[in-house]
Amino acid sequence: MREIEVRELKAELDSVLREVEGGETARITSDGRPVAEIVPAMPERSEAMKKLIAEGRVTPASRPLPMNPPSPRNTGRSASAFILAEREEER
Repeated sequence: MREIEVRELKAELDSVLREVEGGETARITSDGRPVAEIVPAMPERSEAMKKLIAEGRVTPASRPLPMNPPSPRNTGRSASAFILAEREEER
């Protein structure tokens, strides 16, 4: 996420909007305090999706997915070793 001061945003608005259009989020600060975020616009739903929602066959997401999913935890063992250990415990 890019942080940018209001004064700087005024001078670089075009480049910031291009970054946001590319999927980035920009946090706007004033004297170092966050005051706003510019986020990518949500795409319009297709007519087919609108119909499925109206019919109750699809439930729209309540919030967008995080742009940066959490990193996997390092447990010190490989996934294969973990699965084999679980299998041994079940026997």
